[in-house]
Amino acid sequence: MDVVRVLKEQLPMFFDGVESAPLTREHVMAIPERAKGAYLLLHQGHPVYAGKTDARHGFRDRLERHSDTIQHRIGLEPDDMTFKAVRVMVFSTFDVEAILIDEMRARGERQLTWNDSGFGSNDPGHNRERQEPADFDRMHPVDVDRELDVVPPGDYSAHQVLLLLKEKLPYLIRFETDLVPGQNGRMRPAAANVGHFEQRESRLTIPTGPITTRQAMSAIVAALPADQWQATIFPDRVILYRERVDYDFALSVIR
Repeated sequence: MDVVRVLKEQLPMFFDGVESAPLTREHVMAIPERAKGAYLLLHQGHPVYAGKTDARHGFRDRLERHSDTIQHRIGLEPDDMTFKAVRVMVFSTFDVEAILIDEMRARGERQLTWNDSGFGSNDPGHNRERQEPADFDRMHPVDVDRELDVVPPGDYSAHQVLLLLKEKLPYLIRFETDLVPGQNGRMRPAAANVGHFEQRESRLTIPTGPITTRQAMSAIVAALPADQWQATIFPDRVILYRERVDYDFALSVIR
C-alpha cells in the first residue's frame, strides 16, 4: 500500500469533515493525553497554520502553546481562532505535516499563511535581540497597553512584580538575574525566581485598578537605580536588563 499517496488523497478531505473547536485550554485539554497526529489552526474559519505532533509532545502541549501565543496580540482576537486535530495512529515514518501543508496550499495561495512566518517559534534567548522579528510578530505584535488584573494592588519589590508578570502574561517577560557559579566554575545567570539583587531591594506600589504591562514596566524601571536599567518592548516579548542599548527592532524603550 502506498501510504503516502493515501495520506495525500485523504488527509485534507478528512480535515474538511472535522468540526473545528475554539482554540482554548478547555477544548485542547479535551484531547486524549499524548495523542499524536496533525492539526490545523483557522482564523475566522480560514486555515492559516498546519502542524504535527508526536507521542512525546502531544496535541495538548503544542496547541496550548499556540493558544498562549495568540493572546494579547494587536489586530488578533483569540475568539476568531479555532482548530482541527486529527489523530493519526501510525505515522512516524511519514512527514504528515509536509503532506498536509503541500495539499492545503495546492488549494490556493492564501492557504496556511502563518506557516513559514515564525509563528510558534521558541524564544531565542538574550543577546539575540538584534535578530529581525518574525513576520507573524510584525503583523501581530504583543499588546502591552491592554489593561490587566495580573498584579493586585499593594506594595512589592520590583522582582515580585516581574515574577507575577512572567507567570501570568501569555507572552515572554525576560529579565536580568544575579550571576552564580556554574558546574564548570564559570559564572552563569541565576534562575528567574532569584532575580537581580537590585530588583529584590527596590520597592514600588501598584495602585488599585487595572494596569498595563507598559505601566508596570515603567513603575519597575522608576523603582530601580536611576540611569542603570531599561525595559525594551519587542514585537513578541518584553525584556528588562541593566543596560543602555538601542535595539534596531525595538518598538519602544522605557528608561
